[in-house]
Amino acid sequence: MEHPEWCLGAAPDTLRPMPAPAPVPPEFLTQYDAERARILRRRAVFYCLAVLALLGLSWSVTLDELFRGVAFTGGDSMGWPDILMDSLYTATFGSALVYFALRPRSRPEIVRAFQWVIAVVGVTAVAATPLVSNASWIPGATLDHTPETDRAQAIASLGTVFVLHFLASVFVALSPREGLVPFIPILAAFALWVVFVSVGSAAQRAALILASPLAGLPGLVWSWWRYRSFTDRFHARAVHKRYAEVTRELTDARRVHEALFPPPITRGPVHVTYTYEPMSAIGGDFLFVRPLSFPPSQPAGPIVVVLIDVTGHGIAAALAVNRIHAELQRICAEGATPPDAVIAALNTFACDSLAPQAMFATAVCLRVVPPAQPGANCELQWAGAGHPPALLRAADGTVRRLDSTAPMLGVIDAEMFQAALERRPLGSGETVIAYTDGAIEATDAAGRELGIVGLEALLAAAPPVGRTFADALAAAVARHRTGSTADDLLIVQLSPSPAP
Repeated sequence: MEHPEWCLGAAPDTLRPMPAPAPVPPEFLTQYDAERARILRRRAVFYCLAVLALLGLSWSVTLDELFRGVAFTGGDSMGWPDILMDSLYTATFGSALVYFALRPRSRPEIVRAFQWVIAVVGVTAVAATPLVSNASWIPGATLDHTPETDRAQAIASLGTVFVLHFLASVFVALSPREGLVPFIPILAAFALWVVFVSVGSAAQRAALILASPLAGLPGLVWSWWRYRSFTDRFHARAVHKRYAEVTRELTDARRVHEALFPPPITRGPVHVTYTYEPMSAIGGDFLFVRPLSFPPSQPAGPIVVVLIDVTGHGIAAALAVNRIHAELQRICAEGATPPDAVIAALNTFACDSLAPQAMFATAVCLRVVPPAQPGANCELQWAGAGHPPALLRAADGTVRRLDSTAPMLGVIDAEMFQAALERRPLGSGETVIAYTDGAIEATDAAGRELGIVGLEALLAAAPPVGRTFADALAAAVARHRTGSTADDLLIVQLSPSPAP
């Protein structure tokens, strides 16, 4: 509900600041960690199995050449370093496989273990392997260092790092930061080997060190894409699941909320009917009626109708309405309920309970006193608090406004708040229409609001046969409105019962 033009009061100069956006729910983070841990563990197992399968091929070639006595490309003595490196790799990935497959692990445990695996095999590839098998893939290579063999070995080492790191990124979707952590010691080990072990010109060494990050760049880019893709999919699933839960909760809340609305009163000296259309699943408009029926054995007493519009929409407004409903029950239980006293009591409640939460409300209270003698007119009493004026439609179709008599609820302290009481006769054939601002703020395609004048014109026209004024006005507002409703809509009709 916006600040209305008919509101006689003004909002206070300073309001309580709006609460900061709520943090991510802890259960959401817990679900995210659990889901990611499950996927990381499964992919880490697949990764270890894939590398062990590749190592199996390497083992088969190495052992076949060793047992057949076939010389290696770097000399017979080069076979044992290959066996040593394959053994180290096999032990590393075998231990990791047992660790990941033995039992479920938390996400931090899996990430740390996987980072250790990548760091160990990467450091081995760039440091240990060149020390024992320098450029063994080059025919005639030896452990002697030359600029050519060291450059070739550096390229081979970076190629090995690229394969290991990229395969790890393909199988296990680490975040960019998580993927960068194990790559830092690999780069450091490579730089140390280039500076202290390899030979060559300063330019060659600098070029190798500067080129070394390229070995991990594809893996980091892939990790970033896979991590973002996983995060987006998880968020989409979580939002969809949460949306379904919230939808069910709102449906239940709406059922409970609308159970507070009174049933239409079509018997007794005064008839009350209404139509209600919340903007969202649950709204902040409310109707209170007391009494709900007139016992035939007792003389008919006054009927009190209170129409309330809380600022805002949705759950917060509905919770405020529930509290106001309880307060209205307390007010009516105390006895006499003249409209000005009801409005004053509601303002006291709003100042104490709603205003500290930056919530306010408008209200109109209508009280119809049945005639003391048959054939006489009822008496209509009313008081409003910043609410759009109720409309009185005479039998001949003329419409009169019943303006508010006080500022909106919660704006002025109880000691300074005053609500005037208005009264007039209410004859047979006359009808009172009260409504919330959703009726007059409905806009057409050109952006023009229906307004109070437009609603008066609709009310002045005779309603369709078989419809109440409330239903006819709601249908007319819907025809005027373009698009979805921008506010809650509540239209109440109150009229004396036809003479027998």
